[in-house]
Amino acid sequence: MINKKQPNFPMSSPRTMSDFIYNSLKESIINSELKTNQRINEKELAEYFRVSRTPVREAVLRLAQEGFVQIDSYRRAVVKEISYDELREIFQVLGALDRLAISLAVDRITSKDFQKLERIHKRMEKYCTLDTIEKYLELNVNFHNEVWKAVPNELLRELLHYIRDKMQRYTFARIHAFKTPGALQRSLKLHKDLMTAIKKKDKEKLADMMLIHRGSLLKSQAYQEGIKKYLANEEQIK
Repeated sequence: MINKKQPNFPMSSPRTMSDFIYNSLKESIINSELKTNQRINEKELAEYFRVSRTPVREAVLRLAQEGFVQIDSYRRAVVKEISYDELREIFQVLGALDRLAISLAVDRITSKDFQKLERIHKRMEKYCTLDTIEKYLELNVNFHNEVWKAVPNELLRELLHYIRDKMQRYTFARIHAFKTPGALQRSLKLHKDLMTAIKKKDKEKLADMMLIHRGSLLKSQAYQEGIKKYLANEEQIK
């Protein structure tokens, strides 16, 4: 039920048992190990983690507040459904936040930071194939995480990470959509262009590119169809 593997993106460091359970459940939801509409049984989880139901309930309520879980009128918790409309909203919000983030971060990105971005991009080039899409998307996340580290606004960083986690639920749908001809190559080129603009400290161009970066995929008819086809198949499996 709970994934024991290390996640491929940063999770918050647990300070309490409730935090630990929250991270475990969240990771399992993101990785689709807990399926859409699957019930989250507090009693079973308490037995699994060998704790009282209190930290489990705290973790579940936190996930509900963040939109990963729904609680019905009978106080039963289930994994919230995912949808194309939600993904579209995620990209819209992420584009706006990323535009602000890059304008604040660009002057704080050092030569050492830029070298990290170059190394990540070099690895993205290596994994820019249909057989390694999952690794490519993981590196894509790492690329943006490195940029966000330079953002001098803690609240903005928290919001970006929150939106990023919500988008992770759509990883498998995005993998399916990225198999459309040319999608990976366009993504790789756009990241290369982002690096050029970062190096030149071109804030105006970077702001425009972030909106394009987050919005271009959902403007692609082939990408939209790929996402919707995957989500439709998931709906039939339930």
